[in-house]
Amino acid sequence: MRSSSWDRTGGNADWVVVAPGQTATLLDVKGAGAVTHIWFTINSPDPMHLKNLVLRAWWDDESAPSIEVPIGDFFGLGLGEYFVYQSELLVVAPIKALNAYFQMPFATAARFSLENQGPAAGEKPLLRHRLRGASGSAGGLGRFHAQYRQAAPCKGIVSDGKKPERQGQLCISRSRGKDISSV
Repeated sequence: MRSSSWDRTGGNADWVVVAPGQTATLLDVKGAGAVTHIWFTINSPDPMHLKNLVLRAWWDDESAPSIEVPIGDFFGLGLGEYFVYQSELLVVAPIKALNAYFQMPFATAARFSLENQGPAAGEKPLLRHRLRGASGSAGGLGRFHAQYRQAAPCKGIVSDGKKPERQGQLCISRSRGKDISSV
């Protein structure tokens, strides 16, 4: 399975333009498989495009997205600025190449989209993307989830009086799985 931005005319215009307020579908496949690599480069005059472009993904025709996060936060750029780094699962390479190597299995369908929530005044990011994956059974594998939540300032949670006040919850989970990052 492979999905990529490419020039349907055979030329070199291999990008997707996502206008303000618009959403582009990046991948929409039926059947079982797993997304194993996501690659983006983004050319945008919006200085906040890492926060204003929201990546979403749905597995197996679910109604709510399993991934819903600003694209910069998804790739570990939580401050909305590029910096070069490399880890086992995420790479931000020179020239702003964003790579993710999470295993994202699905049993019946997968859909990815990107929404531009940026300002309306002429902001049109040029997006190059590639999604690669493997076809086949997702078996009993869990599903990948990434969500963005922000509270500023974070309000404390009052407990039953036996425990001190705390600043907030990082994760609430009711199933098996692994937490690889909570910031």
